[in-house]
Amino acid sequence: MFWLRRPPYLRWFAAGALLLTGLAMDLTGPRVTAYPFAAGPIGVGDNVEGVIEWREIPFGLLPQWDKPVSGVAGTDVAAGDPLVPSLLADVRVPDGWWSVSVPLPVVVAPGTWLRVRITSNGAVMDGVVVEAGNDNGFEIVGMVAFPPEEAATVADAAADDAIVVMVGHGTGTTDQDG
Repeated sequence: MFWLRRPPYLRWFAAGALLLTGLAMDLTGPRVTAYPFAAGPIGVGDNVEGVIEWREIPFGLLPQWDKPVSGVAGTDVAAGDPLVPSLLADVRVPDGWWSVSVPLPVVVAPGTWLRVRITSNGAVMDGVVVEAGNDNGFEIVGMVAFPPEEAATVADAAADDAIVVMVGHGTGTTDQDG
């Protein structure tokens, strides 16, 4: 007999709990966090310090920062784009190194290790890109840091246009920790 069955109390309880959970989630709203966005266009190699605006976004939507938002852009960033950690270059220049203006074969991101060969004497030196190259219409010129004992030699060779720059790719690049 169907009318003698016990009422489905467990189903009623589950439905009520589900409704209360939904109501609680609706009243609390989504979890949000402040995230850095580009306030204006940022060129490759430009410092991002003064071009950041913070906006609220849902928590977990974009990768979280585990360090302060600073550094230089490793690529061009349009105004309004989020500044995710992979867009910024980690430029680690060893203490005491000097930066030299060097003609580069291509626009390279700051933090890229490269090798320079001086054509007059055959010397080979390693350096790290500090500022990406600017295309002035004739060539791409960027700032590259070198050890103090090699910086003057590289500067002289660059002034005499007696320099060849090699940019490594993949596992063949120099990996130094200054």
